[in-house]
Amino acid sequence: MNAAGLVRKWRSRYKESILLKRLLAVLSVDILVKLSGFLLLPVFLRLMTQEQYGLYNYILSIILTFAVVLNFGLYIPLSKFYHDDTDPAKRGELLFTVSALLVTILSLLLIPAYLFHWDYAIIHFLFKNNIDYDSYRIGILLALVMTVLNFMLTNYFYVTEKIRKLQQYNIARILIINIASLAMLFLLKGAGAVQVRLITTYLAELLLFLLFSIFFIKESGRRFNRSLVGSGLKLALPVMVSAIFGIVINFGDKFFLEKNGSFENMSYYYLAASCASVIPLIFTSFQNAWLPLFLKEKDIRRNVARTNKLLLRIFAVFTALSLLIILFIKIVIVLGIIQQKYEQTLYILPIILVSQIFSAMVPLYTNYLIYFEKTYVTSLTGLLLCIVSLSLSMLLIPRFGVYGAATVSLLSNLTYLCLYYFIIRSFTKKLLTNEVPVE
Repeated sequence: MNAAGLVRKWRSRYKESILLKRLLAVLSVDILVKLSGFLLLPVFLRLMTQEQYGLYNYILSIILTFAVVLNFGLYIPLSKFYHDDTDPAKRGELLFTVSALLVTILSLLLIPAYLFHWDYAIIHFLFKNNIDYDSYRIGILLALVMTVLNFMLTNYFYVTEKIRKLQQYNIARILIINIASLAMLFLLKGAGAVQVRLITTYLAELLLFLLFSIFFIKESGRRFNRSLVGSGLKLALPVMVSAIFGIVINFGDKFFLEKNGSFENMSYYYLAASCASVIPLIFTSFQNAWLPLFLKEKDIRRNVARTNKLLLRIFAVFTALSLLIILFIKIVIVLGIIQQKYEQTLYILPIILVSQIFSAMVPLYTNYLIYFEKTYVTSLTGLLLCIVSLSLSMLLIPRFGVYGAATVSLLSNLTYLCLYYFIIRSFTKKLLTNEVPVE
């Protein structure tokens, strides 16, 4: 086949593929997000000391980790039930019920914690190094709430297939957050860079959330459907329990690093993690585009065949991308765009990249637990992985520092992938053998 024929073939496949259209639409913006992050990273590294950069990212890790728990898994029933009924009134009830549940539970948890200063005990546990927590407290609370709400709003755009609105939302976040953060860091140079960046970032997030949540409010009903609560929480709570275990799995490496080192040493680890974050960023876009189509498909054999193909392609693409990232970081350090003092990042980066590849492949298997409505499995596997990760962290990080932390991440995600592979293989094999239809 000649070149013109190949072009026509790929154009035809693009027109027929809903997944490819949706993925490219979202991914084009996500690439812009990541590209802006790479381009601005040297600027942020020069506006913040190594200690400030390490501290800021450690606080950000805490916020992102706890935010995963504090959405209470309520994005799962939204993703699962939204397409079960085409009636706008029923969909409006679902949106209102899920959002009301989220706001109520979040308020019941955070308001007492803030009023009675329970958060001080948590911070005392999480930080060996002394920090002036009073100066960060409002910023951390704002960041935590906004991270949860932004996640739910983004999930809403994906589930309802409002891809254009999602693009606009993400582009606005790129421009406003980065411009505001850099401007404030320049203007308030000499002041606490961590506090300035934290407050500025999440005030901008709040402004944009209020603007774009109008689309959610317009579609949302005003009636709370009690019958949805039971079925929704049945799916959501096991995911939340799994997320609690995920605190240990995803945050344990940073926690033990902080206990056994300094924020300056942690800056190498966070820089490597920031560079490797392009992989979960791209995969999250793919997963959010893929999941609604996966759940709509009632032919389990077709889903299994598609998943197997996707796994191979994802591994190949992310392996090639990882090599390019390593080469890029090597070049910018040699050229002095990123200071030479961050050179140690190059030795940690390959381990973290491989870890992220394994991590990205796991959700393609966990999708089946939503499909089969067996999300309770995530709690059981979460407990097992929690034990594995905690044991490895205590064994390796005190002895090997950042290299131990990267190795813990790698081994934990590899165990995660293998575990879910055998679990989902067992479920699907049993289902296909018995020829039980999926409702």
